[in-house]
Amino acid sequence: MTPMLRQYVQWKDRYPDCLLFFRMGDFFELFFDDARVASSVLDITLTARDGERQIPMAGVPHHAAEGYLARLIQAGYKVALCDQITEPDGKTLVERSVVRIVTPGTYVPEESGSDGGLAGLVVDGEWISLAFLQPATGCFEAVTLPLDEARGRVAAFAPKELLVPAGSREKALRALPDVAPGRFQERAREEFDVVSGERWLCRRLGVASLRAFGIEDGERATGPAAATLRYLEETQFGAALHVNRLSPLLRQAFLHLDATTQLNLELVDGEGPTLFSTLNRCRTASGRRFLRQAILNPLKDTAAIGQRQEHIGALVGDHPLRVRLQELLSRCRDVERSLGRLSLRVGSPRDAGALRETLLLWPELVSLCQGTSLEELTSEVPDLDGLKERLSTALAEDPPRFLRDGGVIRDGFDDELDRWRTLSREGDAGLEALAASERERTGIKSLKVGYNRVFGYYIEVSKVHLDRIPDDYVRKQTLVGAERFITDELKRFEEEMARAGAEIARLEESLYGRLLVDILAEGRSLQLLGEALARLDFEAALAEIAWEGRWVCPEIHDGYGLEIVKGRHPVVERALAEIPFTANDVILDSFGERIVLLTGPNMAGKSTYLRMAALLMILAQMGSFLPAERARLGVVDRIFTRIGARDELARGRSTFMVEMVETADILHNVTDRSLVVLDEIGRGTSTYDGMSIAWAVLEYLVQTEKRPKVLFATHFHELTQLADRYPEVVNWSMAVEEGGEGIVFLHQVVARPADRSYGIEVARLAGLPKSVIARAQELLDLFEGEELLIPRREEATPPGQLSLFTVAADGLVEEIAALDPDGLTPLQAMEKLYELRRRCREVRSSR
Repeated sequence: MTPMLRQYVQWKDRYPDCLLFFRMGDFFELFFDDARVASSVLDITLTARDGERQIPMAGVPHHAAEGYLARLIQAGYKVALCDQITEPDGKTLVERSVVRIVTPGTYVPEESGSDGGLAGLVVDGEWISLAFLQPATGCFEAVTLPLDEARGRVAAFAPKELLVPAGSREKALRALPDVAPGRFQERAREEFDVVSGERWLCRRLGVASLRAFGIEDGERATGPAAATLRYLEETQFGAALHVNRLSPLLRQAFLHLDATTQLNLELVDGEGPTLFSTLNRCRTASGRRFLRQAILNPLKDTAAIGQRQEHIGALVGDHPLRVRLQELLSRCRDVERSLGRLSLRVGSPRDAGALRETLLLWPELVSLCQGTSLEELTSEVPDLDGLKERLSTALAEDPPRFLRDGGVIRDGFDDELDRWRTLSREGDAGLEALAASERERTGIKSLKVGYNRVFGYYIEVSKVHLDRIPDDYVRKQTLVGAERFITDELKRFEEEMARAGAEIARLEESLYGRLLVDILAEGRSLQLLGEALARLDFEAALAEIAWEGRWVCPEIHDGYGLEIVKGRHPVVERALAEIPFTANDVILDSFGERIVLLTGPNMAGKSTYLRMAALLMILAQMGSFLPAERARLGVVDRIFTRIGARDELARGRSTFMVEMVETADILHNVTDRSLVVLDEIGRGTSTYDGMSIAWAVLEYLVQTEKRPKVLFATHFHELTQLADRYPEVVNWSMAVEEGGEGIVFLHQVVARPADRSYGIEVARLAGLPKSVIARAQELLDLFEGEELLIPRREEATPPGQLSLFTVAADGLVEEIAALDPDGLTPLQAMEKLYELRRRCREVRSSR
């Protein structure tokens, strides 16, 4: 173990759960098991430090470390950066120290799209106290939620790390089963204490009480909030000044979309087109972030929705305004992100340049919005002209990526810096003049003057001319065909150039440091600027979509009715742009016909219709226009969906179990302002079981006092009889046209029930062999000929005892099928026969 390796082991012991990037000159080196991991994940060469290859070693260039960090973070690893804090002098061991810890939740790369995200949580029975922190933007929120709501919020935020008190990881896994186990990190329990956490947050955020931010005293979420911010500051060694406020996540302000609904409706993630990808006409990264959050957190306040509608309407109605606004926005940079990186001390001069470019564009954006409803957005941003002037006069036109590259500060900004730069630039001419003088003095025409990083400046003379060198030449280096020398004059020149380079670096570092102080002093104002730009970009994107698709502004009210006339699915319509989309109505009223029972063949468009209704409701409460002829919608508080089939084998759940768990969640949590979308309940089990469950679920939704609005699609067309029993239920179906060659799907919803499921016709369209189709039709005719008793309303069936089939008769069939005649004595067989005859007569008489 060399002194250097002992130093490595010392720091590795302090951060055992991290890969240690150990700075050695121009490389970050890794040793032992860290080297093996890095070699495998990064596909870099694994070498050895020693001849016996007992000490594995791998390294990455220091200047390219960010790219390698991104890949390690993506793979789920943590990295501790151990940098050199003293300059090498060739005599003593270079001092090194860990200056930054990069984790999946705290990582803020140069480019957006792979940001981290932190959540802290404490599970308390059926409630979860949560804190969400986005290191890239400084957005910091806290809330205590019921378990089902908390799952939806966690799914929407999608944190890369979740911090929990020590010993509670298993409890957290049970509460949030959809989160990958590797994302949970245990921290000391005392870090989550509410009382001490609240006091620490008040000191850290500079307020006497968190009520200044709308957080009530004693709010349980302040415990995980304090733990989360502490974790960020611990990994970044205190650098998180852009986190300057803690906001309450107002659960009553947003339409709740649970994790299942987010998945079923493919809102932001999916294998194909999503609602996000369809709406994403944003010109900035901050606009895209805002769009994602707006989709996952639709509003419930009609005034806030109306404000967004007004802004979008202004941009739809003024095409030149929208085009110019989007052109300016496309030149703006990600202000929130650049501020975050600079606050975390991982930013670069280019981040400062990004702020300057945006500040220079801001006055024109303000002027453009004047006299329109958009002016209220720009008026919320404080005056930043002073910072704009400071950055414009101080920062170079094209700042380098790294401060060490030089050229960060503009010429003419600082007199002392200009003087040293002039001296450095004149050094090249001075060096050439010195070389010409020496050639003339010695008569050696091939004499050269040069510089390298190891030996510094030198005079080089080929060996054939060594007899002509002056006495004041001092030998510095011997080459194969030449000798290199130094003179007093060249040494003075070298010292002057070295001093110039050092002074330039010192002054640039100092001046740039002052710029950073100025930037961070305006942190909150810059955040407000970033928020305004994001909001403008979001609304301009929705306006562009609305203008292109001739979308209409819906009327949003606080009532319970839902009326969409000739609505269209926003994603499918754009994905199938060449094919005209068949528009359909959606009309539901909590105090009238509030449950649509939708029947018809598979592939006819039932699922598309259901998703369309849910997506249009989300769009409306986002403040967006809608692809429809007109719409009048009462605000909903939750959208529940049970669509599609999938299993969760890792959690021991079959497809049918997943279906039943999701259905149970809906029935337990539905409210009078909920929109419930159910597709093919009971599909995962036998026909009779499935039909019974679907029937019972539908009856429950009819009879519950909560009176939700429901779209219930089913292939059990027998359920259509429920519309005769309950005035709340209305039968609609997907229209088909039958011909000699089979059926044609019309994709039109009509106000009548389907009389059958057309399953065999769908199989025919799918291309099953003709022999299979023919045999299936024979079997269907046979099955439909069997007696299947479903009592009509006029039959004398006791209330609440709707029979889908004859249970007693089925029991007899099962019992006879289970008999073993060879195992019965003649007497037992005779007794069993008489018993079966008696029971059959009872069943017949009961009919």
